[in-house]
Amino acid sequence: MIDVYQVLHFFRVVFGLIFLFFVPGYAATLALFPRKDEISTVERIGYAGVLSIVADILVTLFIDLALGIPTTGINIFISLLVFTGIMLAIWRVEVLYMERKGRKDGGANAS
Repeated sequence: MIDVYQVLHFFRVVFGLIFLFFVPGYAATLALFPRKDEISTVERIGYAGVLSIVADILVTLFIDLALGIPTTGINIFISLLVFTGIMLAIWRVEVLYMERKGRKDGGANAS
């Protein structure tokens, strides 16, 4: 019989690995390449994997060496969550800037 805790542990591991190896890098690719036509989906996914590993290492080193915070699982998770949020905020500001710039350029060209 399958135990509920085994199922929960399985989903915790799966979602943890997805968060660890994909989400921070995908947010970084959105910040680096905000337009959809800049890179293909396959390239974005590939860059997301590589940038996630780099972000994991750099964020962990930063919280340990620069801030002096012990590197526990929850501290790393929260730090990566903050990193992901910052990358998404940068991406959103870039998108808003491009939309505003496009409206200004579009209005000038229409006259």
